[in-house]
Amino acid sequence: MTPISKPYSMTLTVADRQSLERDLDEAVSQAISEALKEGNKGILVTRCDYRTFKVELSEDVPFGTIAEAEFA
Repeated sequence: MTPISKPYSMTLTVADRQSLERDLDEAVSQAISEALKEGNKGILVTRCDYRTFKVELSEDVPFGTIAEAEFA
């Protein structure tokens, strides 16, 4: 049986502006490392609400690119 690898994804809930920048920077850095391993996905940062963000690898984003989105 071949193990199924799931793409990198992290959801963050932040308390304040300072932790927002620190935590998002860390999550994006981890996503960059994972994207470099896969070599075919970009990084999508989605603001889900004013305190919650999702950082994930996405086939909809070109490799080498970081895109931002607002969850509507």
